Amino acid sequence: MIGDGRSRAFARMFGSAVVMQALLSATNLIVGLILIRRTPDDQYGYYVLILTAILLVTTLQNAFIQSHMVVRMTGASDQGRADLVGGLFRDQRRMWPVVAAVASVTILVCELAHVIDYRVVWVALAATAAVLVSLFREFFRMVLLAMRRPEDVLKADAIYAVLLIAGAVGATFTPAPAAVAAGALAAAAFIGGVKCHASLWRIEPWNIRGAPGVLMAIAPLGAWTAAGSAIHWLFSQGYNFLVAGTLGVGAVAALSATRILIMPVNLLSSGIGTMMLPTVSGWLQQHSVPKVFRRQLLIAGSLALGALFYFAVLWLCRDWLFRVILKKNLPQRDLLMLLWFGVGLLMLLRDQLIYMLLSRSRFRILTVLTFVSAVVSLTTSYFAMHGIFGMPGIGASGALVGVLAGELVNVTGLVLLSIEETKKTPAFVPA
Repeated sequence: MIGDGRSRAFARMFGSAVVMQALLSATNLIVGLILIRRTPDDQYGYYVLILTAILLVTTLQNAFIQSHMVVRMTGASDQGRADLVGGLFRDQRRMWPVVAAVASVTILVCELAHVIDYRVVWVALAATAAVLVSLFREFFRMVLLAMRRPEDVLKADAIYAVLLIAGAVGATFTPAPAAVAAGALAAAAFIGGVKCHASLWRIEPWNIRGAPGVLMAIAPLGAWTAAGSAIHWLFSQGYNFLVAGTLGVGAVAALSATRILIMPVNLLSSGIGTMMLPTVSGWLQQHSVPKVFRRQLLIAGSLALGALFYFAVLWLCRDWLFRVILKKNLPQRDLLMLLWFGVGLLMLLRDQLIYMLLSRSRFRILTVLTFVSAVVSLTTSYFAMHGIFGMPGIGASGALVGVLAGELVNVTGLVLLSIEETKKTPAFVPA
């Protein structure tokens, strides 16, 4: 009966995580469709760039803090967790106003120097607000998930989803939909973050004076994981800025319009991933490394089979999707879809295979692997877009060729590193 109870709790926890990411996936899909169908390509392209920037900073935040926080919280006393969370929040809260001021002044100076158009200023200022508020929201989501409380996160995400969708609809009736949509995203993230903040305080209040200088204490290892995430962002998301800088913002819209079709798979994988780091850390305290690796392979393989079925359905329905749902007639449509299918499958495998290595504190080698993957990705993207040795490039699709190459290198490296790890001592190695 005890085992059955634990199994039910485990299933409920992961079920909540899946529902949570399904909600976020549906929200991003709906918002994307609203903006694709009802705004000019350049406005949708700006919104995509804003989302890409938010992904970068929240990924850096998670990479710097999450793995070290989870390891320290595992087995810690109530007071120890309160001190850790309070210290982390206080240190970040002190930095956010400084970052906001520097970013705002930089934007205004660029406008006065005629580096950017005045219409882009409002987009950039709204983007700054959205980025900073997203850091606030993501921190408390991260702590709640580390405490295995996805149900509380789900409630906050539901509020966020409703507000963001309503804001996106409203943005399409304005002359500056990208800026207004970014402002709506900031408002939704703030209210969702306040809800997570209140839920955590009710469950386990933190000590606002606890663990002084905790960010500096974790910096030696946190810098490696953050650097690895930043480098990974270069080839998994940075292609958007590469395309915008060389082919124009409108080309970003074409890539994102096809990527939106695989978004449910990516966000489902990410949803499960939010619970995988604390789960794998727990598994390593109870089982050998080879057994944990086999479990990861089983989860990754199961998700991959589901993704392949989903991609097959999309391919069969592609004419209807572009004609009725997206209302877009994109050049290289079929090629873009096939490339995104390959990228989505590799990203899914990568998301599931990295957690054991993070739990085993293999931060430096992961950073090196990511750097190599990024170099391969960006180099391949540039030459595939523009051509090499007299051969013509293939335009925006070339960016995805580079992403595919980078993800393939990354996944291959993760598998080889995991196999190497299984040959070492199976004991858990704390950070």
